[in-house]
Amino acid sequence: MDINSIIEELMNKKPHLIDIFPRKVPQKSDNRYFGVERYFQRNRADIDRRFTAVILKLLCYYDMTLETEDGLAEDPAAEELSALLEKCFRGGTGFVNILLNECEALIMLNSDDLYMTVYNAEGEAAELISQLARAEGLFYYEASEN
Repeated sequence: MDINSIIEELMNKKPHLIDIFPRKVPQKSDNRYFGVERYFQRNRADIDRRFTAVILKLLCYYDMTLETEDGLAEDPAAEELSALLEKCFRGGTGFVNILLNECEALIMLNSDDLYMTVYNAEGEAAELISQLARAEGLFYYEASEN
């Protein structure tokens, strides 16, 4: 099975988020969320550092296959992984898909999002991701349907 088929299959599994917010933000009539989102988008260095720390720490536990617009990377060195994530955060590539091979989980990072989507992380993998997110001041929770 090729990587695109694996990713497509995993995207049909239950998603969770690694997020700066502890749960989905409710819609308000004044749309205040969008002002807050713009602020964090313009001042995202700390958020990017936290996301990078979670992914780098996961590299210590799981083999990874990374997919970007530029191609694939298998079990990248820490510096290479950090550089790929930085390129995504700066808009040099639109996305990084990270397959955690042993647990068949997928982490998707898009350059303009303030969260990462995690698919098919169960049991020990879900607990580890939750612990790492929490250690970085982030939240891990089940994504809502909409």
